[in-house]
Amino acid sequence: MDLTSRKSQMFSLLLNVLVHSPSASAWNDATCTFPSPCWPSDNTWKSLNDTLQGSLYRAHPPAAPCHVPYTNEEACGIAKQNWTSQFWRAQQPGGYQDIAWENGDSYCNIDNDPNTPCAQGLVPQYVAKVQNVDDVKAAVNFARQHKLNTRVKGASHDYLGRSSGNGTFGISTIDLKGIQFEDNFTLNHGSGRSAAQSVVHVGAGEHWYYVYKAADAHNVSVVGGSSYTVGAAGGWVLGGGHSALSPQYGLGVDNVIQFEIVTPDGKLRTANHYENKDLFWALRGGGPGFGVVTKVTYKTYPAITAITSLLLNVTYTNASYHGALKTFLSMQPDLAAHNFSGYTYPSNTNLLGGILVANSADVGGANATLKPLFDFAEAETKAGRLMLVQTIVSVLPSVFGMFSADPATVDEGSGSAAILGSRLVPLDIFKGARLEAFTTFLVKQPFSITLLHVAGGKVNTVSPSATAVNPSWRRASHHIILATGWGTNTTFALRNVLRKGLTQATQTFAELVPGFGAYANEADIVRVLIRKLERESHGLLMLIPSFI
Repeated sequence: MDLTSRKSQMFSLLLNVLVHSPSASAWNDATCTFPSPCWPSDNTWKSLNDTLQGSLYRAHPPAAPCHVPYTNEEACGIAKQNWTSQFWRAQQPGGYQDIAWENGDSYCNIDNDPNTPCAQGLVPQYVAKVQNVDDVKAAVNFARQHKLNTRVKGASHDYLGRSSGNGTFGISTIDLKGIQFEDNFTLNHGSGRSAAQSVVHVGAGEHWYYVYKAADAHNVSVVGGSSYTVGAAGGWVLGGGHSALSPQYGLGVDNVIQFEIVTPDGKLRTANHYENKDLFWALRGGGPGFGVVTKVTYKTYPAITAITSLLLNVTYTNASYHGALKTFLSMQPDLAAHNFSGYTYPSNTNLLGGILVANSADVGGANATLKPLFDFAEAETKAGRLMLVQTIVSVLPSVFGMFSADPATVDEGSGSAAILGSRLVPLDIFKGARLEAFTTFLVKQPFSITLLHVAGGKVNTVSPSATAVNPSWRRASHHIILATGWGTNTTFALRNVLRKGLTQATQTFAELVPGFGAYANEADIVRVLIRKLERESHGLLMLIPSFI
């Protein structure tokens, strides 16, 4: 067998692990999964349900009522009405934002043939929707006693499938609500108390939208995700937690004061700088797997009363794509120097962006910073290649001002399939010869591109060893994502082609920024699997690095 064939065979093996195996992102290893003989009996599950007072669910994909053998017209209608609502999906025992991690490779969606049986997909067999800390302890103890392969699901914003898994037991924390502000919070450090500080205690089931809303009413600001529906005290912060406020205030993990967590031994523990210090370090960026977080305490800041918001829409012909993108990328060092943050989405026809400057009301200055882009557009148009730069600049009165739309009407891509690859990059990649190579790489991509200016500034001032977050964050200026997805009727063969193509592109991207890693929450799952397998068997993966 030649090297190409062996590479293809190995990639097929990884994909099989990816879409079928519960160990692809296990909370614990060497554990029991359905339908193994070790799986608890129906009576044993009934006993757990009694303990949880009816909060244990036999979980299925949300579209199951639209398919045999679970057909239920009323429930199917509810699923169709709420299919793209992440708030609804988070409440479903078997619901996830990204249906790639809900159905795996199966056809159980609201628009698939209803006569096609709905498979279990990657949804856990049973899900405990815990209502309080005692429920969490009971679920964790049950999982430990029966050696169950277990998943923890909060707001279900997970692009790596860590909260789902075929044949597993799930613990959903979405009902652990609570947002409490404390203006003089202190920590006990043995010889006394720490200095008082302003904080907010957030339950594991809260979404950032509601935290921002409450913070606005309390006249403070808190560093959180830039999405209505991202969980405020779950996977976001456990992986690091980037924010539009990060360049000025740090990552989510840099703003955590304390965790409350039920560890695998079933005990509720507090982790902070003085108590369970090693656990506190690990929870700040080390990812899930240390237990079930029930509450996170974040520091708060005086209210931000002005945020310059610049909405950018640049349109051009394909002939101008390379030049337009290169011009915009070359501006990144200057934008960073002026405290800009935000998100940009380039394509071969246009570049859309939402750019922010916290603690600023300088509308004129924001527009002036884009002068190189206006100049390039003018030159292209004079050369017969029409290019237009449009901006809408305003001043938002608070962080909550970024979330002015009714959350019930916001479409954040829920109910669709997406896979990601990404890299953290340094500011130097936007300069000189590296800029040209990077621009050429991006222009050639068939995948969607997102430039997130959520690093640099305050993020870079923290020691790489201070938290468990990928140390590349402490040297990076941007986090850049490549993404693709598929429709509900896309063939499995084409899905595998897309997965393989994205992994290959991510590897090429990595070669452009040697020594830099990826953001743990938005990495390429195949590369994550490879790293896991490398730890388990060095010999098995000898062929992999040349094509991932």
